[in-house]
Order: sequence, then structure tokens, then C-alpha cells
Amino acid sequence: MVSLSESIPDNPELGRVVPEIRNPDYRERFVHKYRIIYRIESERILIVAVVHGSRQLEPIVERIQSVQEI
Repeated sequence: MVSLSESIPDNPELGRVVPEIRNPDYRERFVHKYRIIYRIESERILIVAVVHGSRQLEPIVERIQSVQEI
């Protein structure tokens, strides 16, 4: 999981657009049973969530979109 997360900045567009959000700035990559969801910003790539693939994302979409910085 860590190595995939570290590789995201090299090719951020490689991840697919998160279907529940439908904004091309929000992408996701999969590792094992987890979704790594990140936002592409002008100066950085921000990982906004790591969610088990079986979890419904709709209930937490607003929280994901409101993430500013950790």
C-alpha cells in the first residue's frame, strides 16, 4: 500500500476518476481490497481516503471532498 501511494505523484492520471464523485481531480487506485482515493492539486497530490472496497462510498463523499490537509 505504501509503495503504491508513493508512486501516485509520478503518474496521477493513471488512477480512474472516482465514480461516486465524478470530478477528474479525484482519482483512485486499488491495492488488495482497498481504494486509495486522492485529489490532484496544482502543487501536490493529496491522499484523502483509504477505504475498504466493500464499503459504500456515498455516505462519506462530502467528508472526502472537504479534506484540506492532514
